[in-house]
Amino acid sequence: ALGRQQGYQPAQPIKFSHKLHAGVQQIECQYCHSGAAKGKSAVIPSANVCMNCHKGVTEGPEHGKTEIAKIYKAVGWNPEKNEYIKDYKEQPIEWVRIHNLPDHVYFNHAQHVTAGKQECQTCHGPIEEMEVVEQHSSLGMGWCINCHRQTEVDFRGNDYYSVYEQFHKDLKDEKINKVTVEDIGGTECQKCHY
Repeated sequence: ALGRQQGYQPAQPIKFSHKLHAGVQQIECQYCHSGAAKGKSAVIPSANVCMNCHKGVTEGPEHGKTEIAKIYKAVGWNPEKNEYIKDYKEQPIEWVRIHNLPDHVYFNHAQHVTAGKQECQTCHGPIEEMEVVEQHSSLGMGWCINCHRQTEVDFRGNDYYSVYEQFHKDLKDEKINKVTVEDIGGTECQKCHY
């Protein structure tokens, strides 16, 4: 299975409900997972991102103050005094990674989210309905290839496509006599080495 585990749903150090946050509260995925539109990884948010809301929201509907207190402990927040503890050594929350791909697989969130305009649910399933997140899709090669075969590309308004249009125009107008793999990014190290 190369480390892929469809249905994998580990216990996390904090009982965090995506159903509450992404569903009921309608917090956008990228508010917490800010890397999804910009880079390879969607990123697991630091507890400081949690504090943007939880300085004010001190009690949850299911677990009361217990789980939110774990965020406060991680960042050194004193809710009674409504201030950070001076010289506190932060303690990162050790979340358990759910979506794993083999080391030989290159996947870039930004290519899919920004250029491909895919919703998070395309791969992660109905995350806004999950009390506890699980690996929804198989994330296997066949699953990815089927998606690539079925998903239509929208070239309208895609600046990347304009590069190809310009190549065709320049070739036709004889401004250039060839387009090499290097011209379209083929010598970028990360194309093959990651």
